[in-house]
Amino acid sequence: MNKVLFTFCLIISVPFSSFSQKTSFNTTLLSYVSFGSEDSNDIWGYKDENGIWYAVIGNERNTRVYSLEDPTNPILRHTAPGAQSVWRDIKSYNKHLYVTTDEGTDGLVIIDMTNAPNNISHTYYKPNLTVGTANKNLERCHNLYIDEKGFCYLSGCNISKGGVLIFDLKIDPKAPQYLGAADLNYSHDNFARGDTLYSSEINAGQLGIYDIRDRSNPVFLAGRVTSRSFTHNAWPSTDSKYIFTTDERPNAYVDAYDISDLSNIKLLDKFRPLENEGDGVIPHNTHYFNGYILTSWYTEGLRIVDAHRPDNLIEVAYYDTWNDPTTCHSGFSGCWGAFPFAENNHVYASDINNGLFVVKVDYKRAAYLEGTVKDEIGNPVEGVRILIKSDQVNREFTDAAGVFKTGHAFYGNYTVEAIHPDFKTATATLEFNGGQVTEWNVVLEKPRQQTITFNVKSTDNKVLPAKILITNTSSTVNFDVNESGSGELSLLQNSYTIYVTSWGYVPFVIENYNVESDGNIDIVLTKGYSESFETDNSWEIIASSANMRGIWQRAAPRGTFYLINVPANPGMDSQDYGTFAFVTENGIPGATCGDVDNGITTLISPNIDLTSYTNPEITFSHWFFTAGGNSPFNDSLKVYITNGETEVLLLNNGNNTQGWETVEKLKLKDKIVLTAEMRVIVEIGDDQSSGHIVEAGFDNFRILDGEVTSSEETILSVLEIIPNPAYDRIQIQHDGKSVNDIMCFNAMGQNIALTSSGNGYYDISMLPKGLYVVKTQNFSGRFVKN
Repeated sequence: MNKVLFTFCLIISVPFSSFSQKTSFNTTLLSYVSFGSEDSNDIWGYKDENGIWYAVIGNERNTRVYSLEDPTNPILRHTAPGAQSVWRDIKSYNKHLYVTTDEGTDGLVIIDMTNAPNNISHTYYKPNLTVGTANKNLERCHNLYIDEKGFCYLSGCNISKGGVLIFDLKIDPKAPQYLGAADLNYSHDNFARGDTLYSSEINAGQLGIYDIRDRSNPVFLAGRVTSRSFTHNAWPSTDSKYIFTTDERPNAYVDAYDISDLSNIKLLDKFRPLENEGDGVIPHNTHYFNGYILTSWYTEGLRIVDAHRPDNLIEVAYYDTWNDPTTCHSGFSGCWGAFPFAENNHVYASDINNGLFVVKVDYKRAAYLEGTVKDEIGNPVEGVRILIKSDQVNREFTDAAGVFKTGHAFYGNYTVEAIHPDFKTATATLEFNGGQVTEWNVVLEKPRQQTITFNVKSTDNKVLPAKILITNTSSTVNFDVNESGSGELSLLQNSYTIYVTSWGYVPFVIENYNVESDGNIDIVLTKGYSESFETDNSWEIIASSANMRGIWQRAAPRGTFYLINVPANPGMDSQDYGTFAFVTENGIPGATCGDVDNGITTLISPNIDLTSYTNPEITFSHWFFTAGGNSPFNDSLKVYITNGETEVLLLNNGNNTQGWETVEKLKLKDKIVLTAEMRVIVEIGDDQSSGHIVEAGFDNFRILDGEVTSSEETILSVLEIIPNPAYDRIQIQHDGKSVNDIMCFNAMGQNIALTSSGNGYYDISMLPKGLYVVKTQNFSGRFVKN
């Protein structure tokens, strides 16, 4: 039997790099066992009288027992076959392992470890039981727990309501004696200690707590609905003052509760991984061990949180058992269970898709940051973001009392910020030490509000409506200027980046604009169609079917991968201003999760009037990726231009771009009759049955009048710019005289505001490196910023 089984199992004791693309920390992989196509479920550990530890893992059709004399080389010692099932659970007592299966008719599988490791056997226990008015043979259960007194508690069995059935294992470990049931609600999982039973009553959405001093007649004491009302499992602290629960729901948490007073159970804190927050990742099982909670978090792997301060849960270690880049990073794949109670800080983890893992954890205490935030007159400020500028993602906001509690896993001096859009950001450099609380009490200064009037017009003095994006580190404001070309906005005294767009004109950028008093900002836009998609200029999005995926959306691109390190999209903006682009369903990591399927999605520009253009040229950046599937690739990204009557294909790309590629300055008058009713159309699609992964992006769009003739260039290129190239400051002259009224454009054609100190001097210290063009009404010149 062992010889046959080994043909299906692969034991590896090298780094699991092919799966661990996210950054694991404070953990070391010792070994793992792959079961090929056979999925795994829960896991437990057992130590025999010779001091040998065993990892016991449930698989889809078996329960397997591995000895770990050498934790880098697991040895298969026994296999107990059973019904095919997604669910198995394992616990141990007195030289026996007990296994539940939630499909088939295995009953309770009992594995005798008395003569382990060389002689292990198993039996199937299927007693006839009467629970309330129900009388059935025990065939299947969802879960079990065995307490320190030798009582076994079965959850979710096929009898009565599926509550907790209680057995005594002490008399005969192979024929447990039935005692009674806590059968008010279906129980998904349970934990018992002393004379208290904690039942995870998933359908009722609550943790049920029972008095089991009389195990033949459990008495309900209290219930608490958990944060997502789908209580999956629960594990108390060693002193039973606190309990930690999971809800098996997308974007759910591990909750921490104070249960010292059952009449007033208090939620203290909640934890979920921040790296993929909002992606639909699901917690599964959590266990408490020596002040830490270890949670198997499906596609997020094994997450280890310092729970010594249960009102301030901080992640301190992590191991990624699963990172299939082609699959949605949500749903029921990845890490199922973890057993943290072995010696030498070894943790046995099971991964549905990848098998058995033996991981060594370097348990570190969290470094805490706690305090209050108030305004200048002593009132608490709610909603202040507390940011530790660390490599570890962290996020905390003050509550209604202005209180915050946060921290991270690293020690030393770190910059921290208290950020609120209505106040000046407070900054401090603080020392962080393991297991210690750094206190930071902040008083935020509220700057004065100033009224800024925006006046927007074109170079030919036409007033323009505009969309204005105003940002800094603490706030983002979107403001519309109406047809009058003028609008007022109240801004706090601060420094801002201002980005102005009006359809049919080149965007205007002002970097580091200091609002110190009331004032006017006069913006002059030059003719041209240009989009970096930082503002919403009402491009139309169409989907050919109601149930298709991968529809165009305006967003900051998020990278996805196909197979190992093959980008399905680049995860970054193109080489234009800002961070936004149009992409196909920007969302959850996993190349198959938001790619184009089951239809065609079309992106259509607003109306474009080219009747006044002499030689219009179109430029745009795009990406395209396709892979996988069960048929030859037949997908492509198509870009068209239409004049209302005729449609012309500008791009038909079916080859992977490996990131952004740019189509430069296609001359439109050679391809189509120019009209006042032109539009650009971007189209991508895929038939769901093909199985192809299809991703696309569109950005850095512009239509500008073409380059001037050589004679015009000679007339315009007469501005003298000193020095050139330049680093921080330039002087602009014409015929030896200073020039103080200019417009500056970057390589994307965007108007960049320069600060003048008079006499033709301009500050360019904040500009990115590159080529820039400066113009007056009659003259122009170029300079390079180094």
